[in-house]
Amino acid sequence: MTGLPTIEEIKSEHKAVLLRLDINAPIVNSTILDTTRFESHLPTIRELKEKKVVIIAHQSRPGRRDFTTLEEHARVLSKIVGREVEYIDEIFSKRVIDRIRSMKVGEILLLENVRFYSEEQLDRTAEEHANCLMVRRLKDCFDVFVNDAFSAFHRSHASLVGFIPVLPTYIGRVAEKEIRALSMGLRKGDRIAFVLGGAKIKDPIKVMKNVLENGIAERVFLTGVVANYFLQLLGKEIGEENKKIVEDNKENVRDEDAKKLLEKHKDKILLPIDFGIEVGGVREDVELEKFKGKGVIKDIGVETMNEFSKMIPEFDTVVVNGTAGVYEDSRFSLGTYEILKAVSKAKFSIVGGGHSASAVNMFGLSEKVSHVSIAGGACVRFLSGEKLPVIEKIREYWGKEAK
Repeated sequence: MTGLPTIEEIKSEHKAVLLRLDINAPIVNSTILDTTRFESHLPTIRELKEKKVVIIAHQSRPGRRDFTTLEEHARVLSKIVGREVEYIDEIFSKRVIDRIRSMKVGEILLLENVRFYSEEQLDRTAEEHANCLMVRRLKDCFDVFVNDAFSAFHRSHASLVGFIPVLPTYIGRVAEKEIRALSMGLRKGDRIAFVLGGAKIKDPIKVMKNVLENGIAERVFLTGVVANYFLQLLGKEIGEENKKIVEDNKENVRDEDAKKLLEKHKDKILLPIDFGIEVGGVREDVELEKFKGKGVIKDIGVETMNEFSKMIPEFDTVVVNGTAGVYEDSRFSLGTYEILKAVSKAKFSIVGGGHSASAVNMFGLSEKVSHVSIAGGACVRFLSGEKLPVIEKIREYWGKEAK
């Protein structure tokens, strides 16, 4: 279905594997707080147990507090994999090359944070990255390159695309699973609905434009700040505090473009009819038409929950990206919970990355939905119909069409 070569196609004689993972994680005081991404890569690592595996990965980015070494990541991976993941605090030095060449089958080595290398994040093509020092130094040590870092597939970085032109390339099980599942949300012919929310406005609009303009979605349910933005465009009173929240989250969204989208697809876009607002530290549910703009909107209201929850399970496939409100606060978590519960009743349900994934786990619904994406930006861009550099380059060099 993906048109991309998977790890099961790696030949038995290919013993040395360079494996790109995404184990980027929240870190406080040198402690990794969430190991979800580590665990997600376990099937890929297990499938390569008869190989020499060298892992490359990143953590955060320069300038941030959690931009650090991968020493702790190696310890966490060792526990999850059940065998030693050796860490080496360099990327392509002679010491690294010598250690890779001395590895035995079954050994796993984790190299240093690739973003310590200055050329990693440069804006270059795959072919240009293939000529960088890191790629030139490492490529001859391996038989194949396996890229399982789907969460970063939207980035054209050296460690993600630079090895594709010079090594036979395959995708791992995380990438395969993500691409297959997210493709279900874009498959024409099925009855598909999207539930979009969260604080950002630009990302939901990009997804809306793709799935509405291309006739993919039959309905788009809006919650969160993006819903408030569209209500404001319709001339509804949302209050000065909520207008400021909208403005702070608009980024480069043009009102004219959003209005055109709304006018053209008004029969397919469903907006809240009431809200959960905070007034004096207490939740109050108020109808949209009776809302005078006093109080911060922090959730959809009960009537909206009821209406949306009745309709959502009727679709073949439902994609949710973004929460309905401030779900971390128990006073305003009900909307997100009810929406996710309704989504889980659809024939096939997809929960986008970021806060949506955190919420579905928090509410104990992860086992009831068909797919929970661990990707953020890559998930949004995929659903927006944008081409992801990693996928495009693998298809160009090693895809079924290229062979």
